[in-house]
Amino acid sequence: MQRLLFIFWTSISLVIALFLFFLGSAAANSDYRSVEILPGTGFKEIAGLLENQKIIRSRNTFLIYGILSGSAHQLKPGNYLLSAGSSTPAIVLSLTRGPEIDREITFPEGVTLKDIDTMLAREKILPAGALINLNKSRDKGLEGFLFPDTYRFFINSNTEQAVRKFLDNFEKKAVPLLGKCLVSSGKCQELLTIASLLEKEAPEFRDRQIIAGIIYKRLEAGIALHIDATITYAKCGGAFLTCDDPKVYRKDLDFQSRYNTYLYNGLPPGPIGNPGLEAIKAALNPIKSEYLYYLSDPKTKKTIFSQTLEEHIENRAKYLGV
Repeated sequence: MQRLLFIFWTSISLVIALFLFFLGSAAANSDYRSVEILPGTGFKEIAGLLENQKIIRSRNTFLIYGILSGSAHQLKPGNYLLSAGSSTPAIVLSLTRGPEIDREITFPEGVTLKDIDTMLAREKILPAGALINLNKSRDKGLEGFLFPDTYRFFINSNTEQAVRKFLDNFEKKAVPLLGKCLVSSGKCQELLTIASLLEKEAPEFRDRQIIAGIIYKRLEAGIALHIDATITYAKCGGAFLTCDDPKVYRKDLDFQSRYNTYLYNGLPPGPIGNPGLEAIKAALNPIKSEYLYYLSDPKTKKTIFSQTLEEHIENRAKYLGV
């Protein structure tokens, strides 16, 4: 009998010791990993996710502890930075408290990829340069496809998942407008490039439609577009928000870049920002006119159109003083 009791209590002690071992940290160091728990993710799925990322030692131990502690159904969705050096109870506590906070950010129409990178870093959503580095690693660039809108992001988000929010929104709102124009096609790239130009050229929808007509007319005739915003995009490295001097000077007209639409005919290599719905609509619905030139009055922001070069030169002297 005593032998049986000894074996029983020894077994119990071993089970407890083993359980406590698996409750401990998965690593000796405090290696932090970004983990996103989506709304609706089940308790077992969370346990498997944490085990796969080597944040906990044992999925089963995590499940048992969660049930015994009453925390199994209290884990909150969100983005977390979890340490492999934390014990299972500490990780469960973090998940029941929830993520620190999330942020709501509004990205204006025409915002560039680099500007988005700056804004996300400023709010501690992503590390500075994360979006830029991801873009470099892709076969197809993201500029033009990061749909401008209001989004909510968790602090310390995963870069791929953050980008997916933009792309899903683009597919939801922009693709229906673009119709059969697949995002991978050259035609779609051309439309988005023109829409990105219209975002910078005029605020009014009808003016954008007329400018779209002028752009198509110039492209067909082989006439350089002469759009200042493309030079700003080039000389500022694609970052309008953090550009020290976005103004285009006469000397900038010789700035060497394929984005310089004074030096090179045709459209720039790609979008110079991420256009909104109105700019896309204008690109899809150009208005034919007798005009071939236009400029923006810096005082009223009104677009001034002209038919001939002589008239355009007069307008430049009148409105721009050049």
